[in-house]
Amino acid sequence: MTRNLLMVAIITGVLALTGCNNPRKTDAHLLDAPQAIEVQAGDVYLAPGAGEADFVEALAAQRAAYRQALVELQGYYRSVGNATKSEWAATELRTFDQMVHYRYIQPAEWVPENLTAMNSIEAADQLYREAMTLYKQAGGLVIVTNRAKLRQSLGKFNAVIQQYPSSDKIDDSAYRAGRIYEYLKNYQLAAIYYQRTFQWNEVTPYPARYRAARVMDMKLRMRREALALYQLAVEKESRYVENTEHANLRIKALSTPKPDEMIPADEPVDDEKVIPVEGQ
Repeated sequence: MTRNLLMVAIITGVLALTGCNNPRKTDAHLLDAPQAIEVQAGDVYLAPGAGEADFVEALAAQRAAYRQALVELQGYYRSVGNATKSEWAATELRTFDQMVHYRYIQPAEWVPENLTAMNSIEAADQLYREAMTLYKQAGGLVIVTNRAKLRQSLGKFNAVIQQYPSSDKIDDSAYRAGRIYEYLKNYQLAAIYYQRTFQWNEVTPYPARYRAARVMDMKLRMRREALALYQLAVEKESRYVENTEHANLRIKALSTPKPDEMIPADEPVDDEKVIPVEGQ
């Protein structure tokens, strides 16, 4: 609980895109046929471990201490009438404030394991509507995209998760943020946000399992994990017929001794164009 509270403190403020585009370039799973693994409740592949959280906490504390030291130093020089050194401290403080400060851990990466999308909260709903307006104005990843508005919408989606963790909009926000991260080629964050989508809402209407599987399979080369998620997609997201067909092809390929023989990754059906299976 202490670590969770500390991490919430770290990611407060204006949310920014973080992480680097660093998909895995090697695939140890190609040596042998991958064995199917199960996705346990609460499991999220690629989520930061306790070690990473400790480093980020330490960095945040040191940043804050350094800035406070500069403020106090500038105040001291002012009090003794040393204008030159006061200006030095002020310049260093401005430089510190203007430099890039990565957040390293985003809201969906480090959250309580029992987080559930369940409550209707008007403030969260309004923030989500604002995020969706910007998302659509940016092009919704369908037409020419306005990246500035896309980043603004991403900040608001993350704010929903951060500020209203019990809202019934956290899964919606996680999915939309995942789409944006994928568009921006931050595949690791995209995979995490897609997984949070169905972790927080087991009956989410979005094809989050398939999206997570596809990113892990085609971009991160995490074939064993992708296999498990493809299987979940077939089981839980059957209304997305084209996705299910492709998932079954990948399951077959990844279950054979030559999982490196790629099957073309057809783009999944649009979220708004669900093809229901007869009888559903």
